[in-house]
Amino acid sequence: MKNFKCALGVVCVGLATQTNAALATFSPGPSYSVGIPSSSTISQTSEGGIYFQLSAPTSFQWVGLGIGSQMAGATIFVMYANGEGNVTISARDGDQGHVEPVPDSTLQSGVTLLAGSGIVDGQMIANVYCTTCKLDSSKSSTTSPWICAWNVGSALNSASVSATITQHQEDNTRQFEFDLTAAVLSSDSNPFVSSSVSSASGTKTGSSSSPTTTTINSGSGDGAGNTGATVVGPSFKVITDYQTAHGVIMGSTMVLLLPLGAMFMRLGASVYLHGAWQLFALCAMLCGFGLGIKLAQMRSLLYNTTHTIFGTVIIGLFLLQPIFGLLHHLQFRKHQSRAPVSHLHIWYGRALISCGIVNGGLGLQLAENSKGGMIGYGVVAGVVGLLYLLLVVFKRKGVKGVDDVGRQRRVGGRRKREGAENVRYG
Repeated sequence: MKNFKCALGVVCVGLATQTNAALATFSPGPSYSVGIPSSSTISQTSEGGIYFQLSAPTSFQWVGLGIGSQMAGATIFVMYANGEGNVTISARDGDQGHVEPVPDSTLQSGVTLLAGSGIVDGQMIANVYCTTCKLDSSKSSTTSPWICAWNVGSALNSASVSATITQHQEDNTRQFEFDLTAAVLSSDSNPFVSSSVSSASGTKTGSSSSPTTTTINSGSGDGAGNTGATVVGPSFKVITDYQTAHGVIMGSTMVLLLPLGAMFMRLGASVYLHGAWQLFALCAMLCGFGLGIKLAQMRSLLYNTTHTIFGTVIIGLFLLQPIFGLLHHLQFRKHQSRAPVSHLHIWYGRALISCGIVNGGLGLQLAENSKGGMIGYGVVAGVVGLLYLLLVVFKRKGVKGVDDVGRQRRVGGRRKREGAENVRYG
């Protein structure tokens, strides 16, 4: 009977330990695990205790985990080697997104690097307890939004929580969801070590002794080793394809098609060619805009960046330009002279094209384009702008003589009248 009670006690302790170690895990390369004590007050509006683990081979330069659906505004934790056989855990703010996360001293004050953290057997491990964290969902959510990113390279070897980290590659990041009902801990203690360790044990300096016995949840790709985690969002190849198509269409429209359409009038082309060309450019612009909207939705950037907001405003204003152009054309055919709507059409178009070119530059920055690509875009835009300016100056010098000829030939037939109109039209 005594032996039976002892055996029953061992089984109960084992079950209790197993329950306490319930963790949600995501392993896209590095591995991320999360556990929340049942007594934690953490939520979207209040801070509370949460345990999480980051682990990756030492071939990784840094590994990051973020609370939130996108980088902008996310609560981010970055792990990297400290140069002394241990790791540093840096608490940061995602800020505006797509820039280096900003170290957050307030968040860092509640971060403890627990026992079991360090570098051993070629693995970096950070077992972390945070009391200054908030979630982007309730603690019982089955679809809690998280993000992660990493970079491969030589070790940072820094004990500073403000160390500069280099930007990750486009495919070294994921958006995913944790099922937090699979991450409930029965007690508020370190779930990553086999022995019972208090949640208060550890260090807030970002360094820890090498782990003795720790549980590492690992995998070798999306879906491998995952427990209570689901990847969300499109594949990065799809994002890249949309990004390329959007950039090529909008860049070509703003820098080439629209300026060339405006130049046609300065070169004496038919007003009908001018109108047809600009309508084609407008259709191309709308196609590029549609791709941009889809791209922004996939990257969670819709209307939370200057490029997407400014771009939408510009497109909306461009839709008025054909109306101004038609009024200008009808008025000019009737009176053979410019009216206020004529000047509005001309200068409104020039201003919008200029704004579109500037916004294209903002888009290149947002897409993290190469320096060479940005320089090339600027050079082409500058050359086209200079050509247009030279045409304006050249034609303005001769416009008075052309106007006189146009008036003299007004009774000489439609073709001649149209010739004079085309030169003065733009």
